[in-house]
Amino acid sequence: MTTTSKRNKYVREIKPTWWTKLDFYKLYIAREATSIPTLWFCLVLFYGLVCLGGGVEDVKANFIPFLQNPIVVILNIITLAAMLLNTVTYYVMTPKVMNIVVKDERLNPNIITAILWAVTALASLIILVLLYN
Repeated sequence: MTTTSKRNKYVREIKPTWWTKLDFYKLYIAREATSIPTLWFCLVLFYGLVCLGGGVEDVKANFIPFLQNPIVVILNIITLAAMLLNTVTYYVMTPKVMNIVVKDERLNPNIITAILWAVTALASLIILVLLYN
């Protein structure tokens, strides 16, 4: 035989503005919102691939003018800013969740962050060199 309580179950009220209370939550929402510009960039890349499938002439006739549209340029700048925010927050967060132990001591989180930025800079430099040679 089960008995039910006469008390009402406690249900905590969650308002739609719950995330505006702390800066941590605001940054969390901003980081999660970077998925929208990422979707935009994926669609742009997909359109570029579709145009590339039609040949170089299709790219010159459709994709390059599309990329030169001022609205597309602004959206791509917003996307770049969103990706930079995502990268910075990821690089700051990564050492906090990694537990690398060297000679019975935990590795300094700043070293991990510096390595991540160095690898990013090196990869960017290699891409730039390959692009302009």
